[in-house]
Amino acid sequence: MVFAERLIDRCERLFRSGVVEELVVCDILGSREPDVSRIEPYLGSAISEVRMAAVRIIGEKGSVDSLLDAAIKEQNVRVLLEMMRRLGLRKGGVEALDRLLHHKNSIIREEAIAMFRRAGKTDSLFPLIFDEDSLVVQRIKRYINEQG
Repeated sequence: MVFAERLIDRCERLFRSGVVEELVVCDILGSREPDVSRIEPYLGSAISEVRMAAVRIIGEKGSVDSLLDAAIKEQNVRVLLEMMRRLGLRKGGVEALDRLLHHKNSIIREEAIAMFRRAGKTDSLFPLIFDEDSLVVQRIKRYINEQG
C-alpha cells in the first residue's frame, strides 16, 4: 500500500470517529496527487471540524465540483467561507461560485462579490445591478466603473 493511501485510510478512520488529526491532514496535503475521493463524503459530516478538515483536503487535492455541491448545502458560515476561499484558489473555482452571489446570507454574498472582484471577473457581477439591496447595487456599479 502506498503511503498516500495509508494516510487516506487513517484519515477516514479518524473522521468516522469524529476526530481530526492535523498532522494527518497536513501529510495528505503534502502528498503528491493522492486520491482524496474517499474524503468527499465527510464534506457532509455532522461535525464542523471534520467538515473543515475535509474542505481543506478536497479544496486543495480533490474535485471542485464536489466542493461546490457541498458549499451550496453548507449552513455553517465559517466552513462555507473556507469552502469559498478554497474554490477561489482553484482554476475554474471562482466561476463556479456565481450561485453564491445570490446567497441569502449577506456575509457569504459579500465574500463571493469580493472573490469575483479580486479575480477581475466584474462582468459576472453585472446582474447584481438589479439586486434588491441598494448598497449592493451601489457597490457593484462602483466596481464596474473602476474596471472601465
